[in-house]
Amino acid sequence: GLLPATFGTAFGFAFGNIGGAMSCEAFDNYYGHPSSSLQQVIAAMLPLGAIGGSMFGGIFADKYGRNAASLFASILFVGGCVVLGLPLFDIKTVAPLLVGRAMIGAGAGTAFMSVPAYVCELSAPSYRGAMASSISLAIAFGFFLSYVCNWVVLTVFEDGWKWSMVAPLLPSIFFVIAASTLPQSPRWSILNGSDRSAAIGILQTLRTPEDDVDAEVREIATSVKQSKQFGSMFSSTYRFAVLVSVTVMMLQVATGIDIVLVYAPQNFAKLLPMNSAQLFWTILIGAILVLSNCVACFVVDKLGRRFLLLVGSIGMATSLFLASLAYYSLPFGEVPELSVVGGWHGMLCIGSCMAYVMFFSMSWGPIAFCIPSELVPSHIRARVVSLSAVCNWVADYIVVASYLSIVDAVGEAGAFMLYGGINVIALLFVWYAVPETKSLSLEDSAKRMSAQDKIYHKPDPLA
Repeated sequence: GLLPATFGTAFGFAFGNIGGAMSCEAFDNYYGHPSSSLQQVIAAMLPLGAIGGSMFGGIFADKYGRNAASLFASILFVGGCVVLGLPLFDIKTVAPLLVGRAMIGAGAGTAFMSVPAYVCELSAPSYRGAMASSISLAIAFGFFLSYVCNWVVLTVFEDGWKWSMVAPLLPSIFFVIAASTLPQSPRWSILNGSDRSAAIGILQTLRTPEDDVDAEVREIATSVKQSKQFGSMFSSTYRFAVLVSVTVMMLQVATGIDIVLVYAPQNFAKLLPMNSAQLFWTILIGAILVLSNCVACFVVDKLGRRFLLLVGSIGMATSLFLASLAYYSLPFGEVPELSVVGGWHGMLCIGSCMAYVMFFSMSWGPIAFCIPSELVPSHIRARVVSLSAVCNWVADYIVVASYLSIVDAVGEAGAFMLYGGINVIALLFVWYAVPETKSLSLEDSAKRMSAQDKIYHKPDPLA
């Protein structure tokens, strides 16, 4: 759909451009050689703003609908991009970067709880996983565009980093257009007392003539009626589903994707002395991110969520351990050869990062967005997605705001080893706690998951 495509592209572009911008000499000189701590703060303002956006996004979506929340988020995106453009007028303070990225973060936090829920509620079970995965694909495409943009503007223009900051404005405008033309979610309409005919009219435009729209609306209405008889999302009926949803969303970023995507130029600096080589390999990582997400869209509804998460965790852990080896095996003080690949240490690091991104893009990247929307009933879905999004952004903030400090303390080898260990933990969690939901309607998956109310009880894989 147009909504996940425009939102994901705008978000990926705005999040992915900061690492390249901060790595260039012009940025360093403009702000008087900012410390690693200040660079961390600048990069982390987006997830920090997203924490606030996702905290209030669920309330907004419950009251005004998923589409209204998405429109509000898109307006914040545009406003944030405008603020980020202030350095073009020679304003030599980091305040526009902090405020602009926080505004985009607030919009992203709101959108991440509304867009996945909206997409899942309008999609048929046969392709719901692919539609939810399209968000991750669009984010990947946005990252790729940001890397290409950085490579062009940072090598052609002296102050190219300023144009890199404002470049996400164009996809953000498309996000506004898409969000302003959305139909209402049929599940939200029924939940808020609207006539079933309105929900039927919406679904008829989205289903094939062979689909039984009347039966689907009856099932939704029955689910809504029954769900209102239960307690809050923290009641024993839903606590296991909420626990799994929140943990999956936290692990999605805690497994370390942003240490590769956001800080790619900084990671490559020690192994690839040539700045042009750093930007070149970053672009290729972005390309792999896009291609792997394309594959994920086709296989997620065939192979299943659980299987892909297990395989992805194994591949991601192995890749990070190999990247750690690349840094660990580099003798202290030795400078790699001045080439595009930086010798065998550089090749091992590049290959490991590419493999990590590939495994992430086919597992945790797209699938984490499906889980919260699939495991809980409609009357608490927005709140659970919102809670999951808050926890996701808190974890992301911790990762982005601490990575350079961790590198200063234990080096790149220790940092990659640490996140490799977190991926092993993620593997164990999926094995013991995450069920399979492929080919099930939202009502069926939520109904079967609600029975799993013991935290240490291994759930039925639902295969």
